[in-house]
Amino acid sequence: MRNKIFQNLLLKNTVAITIPAIVVFLILIFVFSRYPVMSQVKCHDLDKVENLNEKLAELEAADTTNIKYTAENLYYTGFNYYIDGKIEGAYYYMMNDNDMIFFLIKTKNPAMHIDSITIKGKIVKDYVSTEHILSRLAENTGLDNKKFFEYSSGYLISEPDYPYALITMVYVFFYAPIVVCVLIFAYTILVWLNPLMNGQARQLAAYGEPGSIIEELNLQLKKKLVYKKNNIYITEDYMVVNYLTKTDVIRLDYIKYLSKNLVEKEHSGRKKETVYRLTMSNPEKMFYEVDFTSETLIDDVVRYIRGVNDISE
Repeated sequence: MRNKIFQNLLLKNTVAITIPAIVVFLILIFVFSRYPVMSQVKCHDLDKVENLNEKLAELEAADTTNIKYTAENLYYTGFNYYIDGKIEGAYYYMMNDNDMIFFLIKTKNPAMHIDSITIKGKIVKDYVSTEHILSRLAENTGLDNKKFFEYSSGYLISEPDYPYALITMVYVFFYAPIVVCVLIFAYTILVWLNPLMNGQARQLAAYGEPGSIIEELNLQLKKKLVYKKNNIYITEDYMVVNYLTKTDVIRLDYIKYLSKNLVEKEHSGRKKETVYRLTMSNPEKMFYEVDFTSETLIDDVVRYIRGVNDISE
């Protein structure tokens, strides 16, 4: 790795690109570990649960209200669920031992009886609806209201309230950064093994076959480095400028014109900064600018570049 200096610069750029994804992932891990987000969106299978009303109350108290349940012998209560004046669901009940369990089922055409149905629903505490339904059922059957109310806990399992969108969003926000981090990590490994896969290798095609140029840069940065300061590397044939997320390569014998100017550089709405701008150009082949905060540094770079061949100012 010590002999592959240019590849190391490209690798550092690639690693820098991964940092935002890793930071986001770590923040999400912290949020999900500190707050019970995943448990709240988890779907609990209650098919083999006894005392269903007690279990519903327990889950609702723990704020884990998404369940999957296979209900059998559901009876239509005669009450419907409306959205904008249209039937979007119907209320049903089921007897489970001595418990009466209420369900709000998605349907536009309520059936009087449902033999069996597997639903994903949200536990909802709705005493208003359940008590109203119980009162009507007691009235229709001529039974005592108190007897009916003993059967129900006031909970219902609502299919329309199941938060598909929220669950999808939580899992996307949780797993997407994981997938991105894995892909970027794999890409980083591949870039190290095969630097030609790095998108920055395309810029080297202007100087020849990219693979050969990478090997030449590795060699020159190792054995023919004539100047190095901060992020600037100058070899016998190349100038390499290494930034956080990219590395630029300029072939020195391509430079025909060289100029230094004092300019004001604005930083995303912040106060303007005065910098020294070095412009290197060749009307037929290239145009490149690099900014310096030190006049001594830019003068040193200009001196080394001018030493390669005769360059006009």
